[in-house]
Amino acid sequence: MIRVALIGTGSISGVHLRYLKSRDDVEIAALCDIKADNLKRRQDEFGGQGFAEFEAMLDAAKPDAVWLCTPTGVRRDPLVACAERGLPVLCEKPVARTVADGEAIAGELAKRKARVQVGYVFRSMPIVTRAVETMADDRIDLAQSFYGCPVGLTRTLPAWFYDKAQSGGALVDQATHNLDLLRMLVGEVAEVRGLASNPAAPKTKDYSVDEVISLSLLFDSGAAGSHVHTWIGDRWRNEVLLVGRKRAYRLDLGKGVLVVDEGGRRLIHKQDSWRMYEHENARFLEMVSSGDWSASPSDYEDGLKTLRLTLACDATIANGQAGNQAGRR
Repeated sequence: MIRVALIGTGSISGVHLRYLKSRDDVEIAALCDIKADNLKRRQDEFGGQGFAEFEAMLDAAKPDAVWLCTPTGVRRDPLVACAERGLPVLCEKPVARTVADGEAIAGELAKRKARVQVGYVFRSMPIVTRAVETMADDRIDLAQSFYGCPVGLTRTLPAWFYDKAQSGGALVDQATHNLDLLRMLVGEVAEVRGLASNPAAPKTKDYSVDEVISLSLLFDSGAAGSHVHTWIGDRWRNEVLLVGRKRAYRLDLGKGVLVVDEGGRRLIHKQDSWRMYEHENARFLEMVSSGDWSASPSDYEDGLKTLRLTLACDATIANGQAGNQAGRR
């Protein structure tokens, strides 16, 4: 039986807890949150001993693994506390709010030989694995990525998501997943350019996010790419198109479908009924059980590279200039 604990019981914790509760070999031992209402709601649904302080929880509950689902600015102390106790962590993305914070945390974790899987969930999807296998003999020269949702219209997210200083807005909270996937599939990015606007509602003190974003990317390989993003779209959708010299590959990440087009012949691959977070959690639990971390889909250092790229994209929008060496130190 694997005893697990969660730090942070906000909205994202639910997708992890539902899967963990479904496993016969997992016990939800403890939950931690400084917000008593959030904590009680999750305890009522999933069980586990409740704590307001994570170090007290780690020492009392003695879990085998920890899920870190805190807001982005609350990363260092829980990660270091787990590393000091030898506990593996599935850490939600992004790894930090700033590159400086991320680099400082990375140094602390390296000293303690921490085992951290960053929650870049697309990396664990079977259709992504299939795409990587199918592209092995191909060269990708063009990549297009699109993420759309209506949260700027519905305003259904917690208030802090609409404060760009706290959440980072659409880029840091959402597009970072797509940028990470592009890094995985196409390679590192050498240069970025970006534009953004607010056609639906002007920015205010409490609503300081960009509503629509367009990014252009130049990869080290010479491939060109783009990512477009809207918070004022009609519905949730997330798609990536890769064009190679032998085939084209279209990933519908929301539906779990890969379409490979080779010479007009279309091959369709669908992953099983598991949702994307369940694949991510299953992979983490496999590593916890086996102790083999060589197959980690995204360790902290790799997650930090994606943070650098994400914030470089944000910076080019802010200053109106191209960002060079976007994914590098």
